[in-house]
Amino acid sequence: MVLNVKNLKQSEQFYQSIAGLKVSARNRRTKITFLSFGREHHDVALMELPRGAKHAEGTGVPKLHHFCIYVGSNDVIDDVHRLLKRRKIPIVSGPETLEVAGNRSISFLDPDGNRVEIACNANKFRFDNRKK
Repeated sequence: MVLNVKNLKQSEQFYQSIAGLKVSARNRRTKITFLSFGREHHDVALMELPRGAKHAEGTGVPKLHHFCIYVGSNDVIDDVHRLLKRRKIPIVSGPETLEVAGNRSISFLDPDGNRVEIACNANKFRFDNRKK
């Protein structure tokens, strides 16, 4: 996923401090930063919009509703909640247990208004597409 951002440095700091991502590479010419949790080259990339550029106007429905980052324990959700409150980052929902997925979750806004969800699957499951 590549997100368009207004301020590359501010967005880098946000995703590093809130989601725990690390910078894996930068292209200063194209103003793009790649961020990783450590297993892939990048899990998220941030591309700075040219000065004066604006997101496309629409009917009020955002192009991206949200994206989700999964973490290993419900304790992480509580830690993120405290961090968001301390930093006065807008919380959209949670922490809560989602009705359909049954996982613990919190959603909040990044500096560009993108909705980010952090969730933990308390009950581990896997999809098995093999025919029996």
